[in-house]
Amino acid sequence: MRDQRFLSWVAAGYIIPSLALSAQSLMTNAQLADWSVVIATFYLFGSWAVAQGMAVRNGSHAHPCIALLIAAITLALLFYFSHIDDRLWFRIVILNAGIALVQLLAVRSLFARPTPEDLSERVLNISYSVSIAYTLARPLVVYSFVPAVDMDNLTRSNLWLLMLATSVLLCLWFALVVFAITVRDILLKVSDERYRDSLTLLLNRRGFFESAKIFMSQPGDQRYFLLVCDIDHFKHINDNWGHLEGDQVLQVVSRTLLTNVRGGDLVARFGGEEFVMLMKGNNMTDASSLAERIRYQLEQTTFSHSAEKVTGSFGLVEVNSLQDLPAAIGRADALLYQAKNAGRNQICVTA
Repeated sequence: MRDQRFLSWVAAGYIIPSLALSAQSLMTNAQLADWSVVIATFYLFGSWAVAQGMAVRNGSHAHPCIALLIAAITLALLFYFSHIDDRLWFRIVILNAGIALVQLLAVRSLFARPTPEDLSERVLNISYSVSIAYTLARPLVVYSFVPAVDMDNLTRSNLWLLMLATSVLLCLWFALVVFAITVRDILLKVSDERYRDSLTLLLNRRGFFESAKIFMSQPGDQRYFLLVCDIDHFKHINDNWGHLEGDQVLQVVSRTLLTNVRGGDLVARFGGEEFVMLMKGNNMTDASSLAERIRYQLEQTTFSHSAEKVTGSFGLVEVNSLQDLPAAIGRADALLYQAKNAGRNQICVTA
């Protein structure tokens, strides 16, 4: 899940500039000059809030100190060109440049991660980039289509209304994209809560079988292997170390399993201290080697409140098909209990 705090920042980035946009649309050139610093403050803060939201969503931040420096320089220049040397054209360029520079503070975070595979994430990043490009283009549009002699009438021109309307439409589009992504994130969160174990964040039983349908339906001549793991003497761990330490053991075991599988392989907690792994492989020898690596890593792990080792018993079988999966789990469980009866901390493999 992405950091959902970005919604608060984006909301602030819309609400505050909307006040300035509403007031600006009703002002004359003279009023724009008088209120330029105040209006610019609203725009700059709103731009930074959206930039911060985009950066937070990508695990970063929009450098508030740099944003403050940009804002200070922008506001100082606007004050000069509104109250000392009144030049509307310069104010348009300065304000748009300041907003664009603030928006650019989030761009690095957008490209620091690999290109997102999710279409909605790509649309969000592109929409934000288009917003920056439009901010940079606005002064060029004014310069190209408004003669210097008509600059005083800019706020009463059709071009000015068109630019305001374009800004509103871009903002509405960006808000729609954010809304769509928020709905998507909520649905993913609900799905995660339904299909994942809350303690270890592994798949639960339901999630495992649902994911296995997709995992085992991929084209190609694949072989699948199922490894069932049960932590040895887990009741003893809870009774002697406490349930918090028992939870830590479950989390460490889950991380050990995850670090030893390939991307796409399935790891699930079926409940209690039992874990299940469904993985692709070339042959049983390779699958046995992986199981032995996991067993050895668990054996070498020491937990904080005791020097006692935590070990696991394993059952490993090949799965012939998706329809064979429930039966394969039964076969693996039977092998696991053989490992328990044979002394624990070992792997039993199907013949």
